[in-house]
Amino acid sequence: MILAGAPQASGWARLGHAVVAKVAEDHLTPKAKKALAEYLGGEDIVTVASDADIMRPFWTIDLGFVPSNPEAARLAWLVPEGFDTSTPLNISPISHSITVDKDFISLRTDNLNGAYVNNAAYYVEKWAKELKEGAATMDPEMRRRKISLIVHLIGDFHCPMHIVYLDRDERKGGYKVTIGKSNTRYHGWWDGGIFVNLVPFSYNDVARLVDTKSKKEIKEIVKGDVYEWAHQSAVDSWPAHCLQEGDVAGQDFPMKMRPILFNQLRNGGYRLAALLNDIFK
Repeated sequence: MILAGAPQASGWARLGHAVVAKVAEDHLTPKAKKALAEYLGGEDIVTVASDADIMRPFWTIDLGFVPSNPEAARLAWLVPEGFDTSTPLNISPISHSITVDKDFISLRTDNLNGAYVNNAAYYVEKWAKELKEGAATMDPEMRRRKISLIVHLIGDFHCPMHIVYLDRDERKGGYKVTIGKSNTRYHGWWDGGIFVNLVPFSYNDVARLVDTKSKKEIKEIVKGDVYEWAHQSAVDSWPAHCLQEGDVAGQDFPMKMRPILFNQLRNGGYRLAALLNDIFK
């Protein structure tokens, strides 16, 4: 069982995060667009979609409990210079992954029997509630940070390699595989390499390619809360965890994975829009 992530690459690379944000932007209500433009200083959610990766070593969080595995939770490789490690409450950075049980059910906490677990969904829910209840009076910098984190982390937990499957083979993708003629880290391939193989276009182009569902279908996709979205993302992503250390996949492997890629990008975008529309309604 993995309770805290090993060093993680970023989720979707910049292109993937921009695609998720663009799909979401195209489904925002006028009221949500107006609020976001105001709170982001005239920028849009595509612009801030990767801010959480850029600021990852500095956007830290007090977990609210003393984890039994502080060193594992802290991810020392990302701790910025001068970061206070004297207390186990200082964990850096906020996890960009989610954790699900053997039935793909998303955990609803970051505290599993005293141990820290990766759970972006837990914090997305927390920040969404805080913004919904008091965005207008929130500190502007903190408000911007929480909006940016929500945009980024909804995208991240739709990336197959950012899902930790407890009580199953731990296939986080940090190992190397061969795809076609390229030897690559599988996690990194899903973050960005798959785009090079399949969609060497702008984020606008990719958003157009994936945003294909009807209003009725979108309504089904966005049903439920953030944990139900995480559950469905884990179910849909599991087939992508088919390669293990040293495996060799053929030249056609990216084409086999394209339906998963497109599904996860579009669903992440639709769900992000639904959440932002609810926050700022």
